[in-house]
Amino acid sequence: MAKQVSDTERQASKSSVPKEGILDLLFNMDPLTGGELPMKLVYRITHIAILIIGYIYYSMLADGKIHQIAKTKAELEEIRADYTTQKAEFMKIGKQSYLAGAMKKYSLEVSLTPPTKVVVDQSKEK
Repeated sequence: MAKQVSDTERQASKSSVPKEGILDLLFNMDPLTGGELPMKLVYRITHIAILIIGYIYYSMLADGKIHQIAKTKAELEEIRADYTTQKAEFMKIGKQSYLAGAMKKYSLEVSLTPPTKVVVDQSKEK
């Protein structure tokens, strides 16, 4: 059989169950704002959120540039080291003592007589 419940009992049972959700209980601003969320506050919060997002974006962009600069510096140092090594090698190859050793492969010898200078007297040719 159904049990008769009075109006006061019904209201007491309804008041024990919250009408609002958990988020409404956590973020209830009614005591602070008087029932409505002021639009001025919403605009300020939105403006600050946009500024924070911009700050995060540009700081990440700057970090990326810093990493790119470091990578480029490392590549430059590697190229500079290669240049120095090749320059030293070419200086060694250009020496007469190295050339004399390389000419022995082809059975050539270094000339022991110094070169002579040929002088042409241009006054006699006219």
